[in-house]
Amino acid sequence: MKIKVINSELKNTISHNGKVGLILLATDQITLYEFDAILKDTGVLCFPSRVMMDSVELTPEVLMAIKNELATATNTILPGLTLDVAALSCTSASMTIGEDEVARIIKQSDPKREIKEVTNPYSAIKNACVFLDIDELGIITPYSIEVTQGIIDGMEPDIKTMSAFTFNNPNDNLVPSITPESIKDAVIQMAKDEKVKTIFVSCTNLNICRYIDELEKVTGKRILTSNQVMAWDILRLAKYKEPIKGFGQLLEKER
Repeated sequence: MKIKVINSELKNTISHNGKVGLILLATDQITLYEFDAILKDTGVLCFPSRVMMDSVELTPEVLMAIKNELATATNTILPGLTLDVAALSCTSASMTIGEDEVARIIKQSDPKREIKEVTNPYSAIKNACVFLDIDELGIITPYSIEVTQGIIDGMEPDIKTMSAFTFNNPNDNLVPSITPESIKDAVIQMAKDEKVKTIFVSCTNLNICRYIDELEKVTGKRILTSNQVMAWDILRLAKYKEPIKGFGQLLEKER
């Protein structure tokens, strides 16, 4: 049998508004779940990879060791193709390694292809605070006290922490099982503090994005979360300006 060769049209119809390289921790169960909801129908599409980890316990040493896996993880994402944005989906690792160092490693991972922009949730929360003209936050994390203190210290002096709660659970296999009810209760409790005007729920492995609207209505406070601000920053860097409803005030604004 002779096989006939036929012509085909080549056209990007699924990521026409942006290709995003999304680097997840090996333990991440939540980022893609939340991004599927936030980025649906935007034409901004995430192509994921994962970094190996020395342990599921997110100590500063384990977080710092992720640095050695970043280039390899980046290079498994659409090799040879330009990425509009690359993002490391871990707030605490980005803080521990350093935002500039994360960006440097990712951008230099393959000199044969272009990675236009790099972000992460730790950079994104800072960028969102500038965008919203915020210089004070209440912070809720699942991390150890040591890692939580690192998040707080890294925000200063530009962003002052008015209140801080932690679930004190460094096992990242268990963090996704912290119930939305527990997270919502923590937000509502913190919101009773009149000094706190904006609450940041830190960690891309916490299941909370679908409840942001509800919490903003109940508390009267602005609610920011790691995946929400990272999605916002990705859309901003990809120059996608359309408002997205259902995930808090931040995403409803034109970027």
